[in-house]
Amino acid sequence: MKQILVKSGKVFTAELPAPQLQAATVKVAVSFSCISPGTEIMGIVSSAKKPLIHQIIEKPGRIIKALEKAVSQGIPSVYRQAQGADAEARPTGYSAAGVVTEADESCPEFIKGERVAVAGTGYAGHAEEVVVPRNLVMKVPEGVSLEEASTVALGGVALQGVRRADVRLGETVGVIGCGVLGLLTVQMLRAAGCRVVALDIDDKRLQIAGKLGADMCFNSRSEDMIKKVFHFSDGYGLDSVIITAATSSNEPLSQAFRISKQKGRVVLVGVVAGEFDRNEMYAKELDFLISTSYGPGRYDEDYERFGKDYPYGYVRWTEKRNMQAYLEMLARKAVRLDDILNGCYPVEQAESAFASLQTEPKPLLVTIRYAEPTTRPEGKSPEQIASAWNAPAGPAVRIGLIGAGVFVKAMHLPNIIRCAQEYRITRVADQSAPTARGVAEKILGCQFETDASAVINSDEVDAVLIGTRHNTHAVLAGQALYAGKAVLVEKPMCLTIEEYKQLCLAVQETQAPFMVGYNRRFSHHIRFLRKQVESRLNPLMIHYTMNAGYLPYTHWTQTAEGGGRILGEVCHILDVFRYLTGSPACSLAVEALSPQTGTVRSSDNIIATVKYQDGSVCSLLYTAIGDATLSKEKLELFCDQKAYLMDDYKEVNGAAKFVSKAQDKGHLEEIRQLHAAILKNERFPIPWEELCETWELSYRISKAVQG
Repeated sequence: MKQILVKSGKVFTAELPAPQLQAATVKVAVSFSCISPGTEIMGIVSSAKKPLIHQIIEKPGRIIKALEKAVSQGIPSVYRQAQGADAEARPTGYSAAGVVTEADESCPEFIKGERVAVAGTGYAGHAEEVVVPRNLVMKVPEGVSLEEASTVALGGVALQGVRRADVRLGETVGVIGCGVLGLLTVQMLRAAGCRVVALDIDDKRLQIAGKLGADMCFNSRSEDMIKKVFHFSDGYGLDSVIITAATSSNEPLSQAFRISKQKGRVVLVGVVAGEFDRNEMYAKELDFLISTSYGPGRYDEDYERFGKDYPYGYVRWTEKRNMQAYLEMLARKAVRLDDILNGCYPVEQAESAFASLQTEPKPLLVTIRYAEPTTRPEGKSPEQIASAWNAPAGPAVRIGLIGAGVFVKAMHLPNIIRCAQEYRITRVADQSAPTARGVAEKILGCQFETDASAVINSDEVDAVLIGTRHNTHAVLAGQALYAGKAVLVEKPMCLTIEEYKQLCLAVQETQAPFMVGYNRRFSHHIRFLRKQVESRLNPLMIHYTMNAGYLPYTHWTQTAEGGGRILGEVCHILDVFRYLTGSPACSLAVEALSPQTGTVRSSDNIIATVKYQDGSVCSLLYTAIGDATLSKEKLELFCDQKAYLMDDYKEVNGAAKFVSKAQDKGHLEEIRQLHAAILKNERFPIPWEELCETWELSYRISKAVQG
């Protein structure tokens, strides 16, 4: 992999072995990393080649260590070690963002393909791959680009400074230094309801500060800053002053003391000279505070390296929680980076990227861009060859059942038995041998297994129906396709981005028919509605209410096995929308309930609105807080001055009427459509692009409401 190193003040890109996953860590394929224009550049400049004696003088702590080693190892040996250490290239960087490729088993909260931001010196360096402890890995919300997320460490530093200032709504707060940290701080203070005074010696940076929300901007070199600040604050001075400047002068510190009110607070986030006049503090009885990097947990090995978190109730804002909060501010546009991110360089041009921050005019912030990973998705070994798909010769398709749970036994099994001319069940597999045996006993000539692969690889099986727990769907469907079997996999077809990629690859490399159990589009009620609007002149307006009913959070569908109710159930309605509109989706908006108690989940109570390319707009209200005695599902459709109401798949009323003898959600017709596709050697009973769109929309909704 490519990684940026620094040696004697020189920056270069090297090819190095990728890091290995450790306990309590997450491996990330980096998309962008952010160069810190302050700390990082200062470190590179200070590492430029200097005589060894000068380096020792600058860091006198080295003398004691050197003397201790000299006693045991001798002076020549210590001198050679010092020269060798000075000649070593070292990694740099501590803020990046990318995609999870692997996570230790102790980190189940991170899934492959998930977008994350990472931080920490020694962990989140400028490299194509990094391995970062779990407490320094933050999930990136929807609406935040990975380039923006790569600034996560700087955002954490700025936010911790604001927290140390303990600002209150309506207070007047000063920010000295309008570099990156200062401009982030200005926006955070505005979001906290403060009046903000920005001070710097660069007029261009002050202009940006004003654009980003500073109420007053003063150039401390060219203006009578103290007088203007006191006028602005009605003669009292500032409630708090946050110093984000980086300088060898102590002037920013002195300025902060002078413009503070009586009993004000001064917080040092940046780097300034440590000398100050005690009298400037004493007369006003000021509080002088130091802000340590991203927040509580910094420099604590148990927290950072070994992933031991602090109790939420006792340490509300750890460094990870600070950085996650910063990402959420980016998502809400409370903090914007448009005027701060000034350049992006490919990793091969790292030297130019770093040089740009040391030459005038300096950009505020630049990032490093990395190539997308080219590794082959897991799930199929490179040497595996897909078995050929051969459509069965006879009218009866030999089908195997994988998973014999309540739904399969209550719905699919009776329907398949009902279609005796179309199907013959030859094998059934379930983790529970008694369950598999109980199903097989009802079917003449059916064998039972506890191993799904025995069904998949059987010569007596043409097609498989997969009705297992959701987290197994993608793997089993892929294996069946590679084995040359037609597949009907219950929804959802997968849970994660990585599983999605694997399944797409399996579909691409095989030829067997493939179908996902989106049965509602096959309901006679939905097909009746489709027929009514086929000749429409204008787009559709559809509102769908799903009164889903409450499920305890311990139910398997709410756990990692199920992936949540959005992936597992909302997908059905998104498929109905696509079927009725006949048009691809072009935009999505999602809002979730904000519960007041822990008995209600945001992810179980959402409104999703989808706009389609033909102009149609479809909205779904999905809730688990409704009355279970009322209808579970209702669809309202409006078009061309006509209206239709479908009530719980029992009847359609309005401009036209359709009533069924019993509830019809399309399960039987779904089975028949699969059979027809198999005999006609048609690949997708539901078009592949529609299957993909439905899953992608479901996944985006799920991610948007995760809490």
